[in-house]
Amino acid sequence: MVPEPERMTDFFDTRFESYDEQMERNVASFAAFYASVAFPLPRTAEPLRILDIGCGTGLELEALFDRASCAQVTAVDLSRKMLEELRRKYADRLSQITLVQGSYLEIPFGEECYDYAVSVMTLHHLLPERKRRLYERVRLALRPGGEYLEGDYVVSEERSRRLLAEYEQRMRSLENPEQGAYHVDIPLSWQTQRRLLLGAGFDRVEVVWQEGEALVYVASI
Repeated sequence: MVPEPERMTDFFDTRFESYDEQMERNVASFAAFYASVAFPLPRTAEPLRILDIGCGTGLELEALFDRASCAQVTAVDLSRKMLEELRRKYADRLSQITLVQGSYLEIPFGEECYDYAVSVMTLHHLLPERKRRLYERVRLALRPGGEYLEGDYVVSEERSRRLLAEYEQRMRSLENPEQGAYHVDIPLSWQTQRRLLLGAGFDRVEVVWQEGEALVYVASI
């Protein structure tokens, strides 16, 4: 029998204390991966505006602040406890961080509000069409010349098809499946990722770091 998937809020609320250690164990070249997410940012003291969707405990923020020390970050996450952990870790930076609890699939981002948008190890729970619609909203939230930075798992076409089939099987066990509300991994292939970002209106997409299935890529407008 296929186990029933765990709701996203429950999954992260019960794991917030061990989340950083779990990611350090599971992500290839953990330090290099998270540092590379910030590579496209200039080293500047300008108050860059950054949208961080699915921020979790803020593992990527240290590298972002290292490059843009005066950045103003809007950090969005579904889990109250993950945001509380972020608040604890970055107590000395709270004047630069606006915490928003809620689903990034629903919260409005505004238009031309941010210089950069970031997501790290969070969007591999979304089906392609839902992800494309999110990318469209992210693009609209960026100012002219802005960039979207994503670090996530990317798999082969064959594995992606297999995981999508497993996802559909697990969702059939639910009476009212709500996409994005359950913790089920469905990473896509690089070909699909690139197609979705270009289809959402980004002009250029390029990989800036890769090791195994962990990729960091930049989409520009």
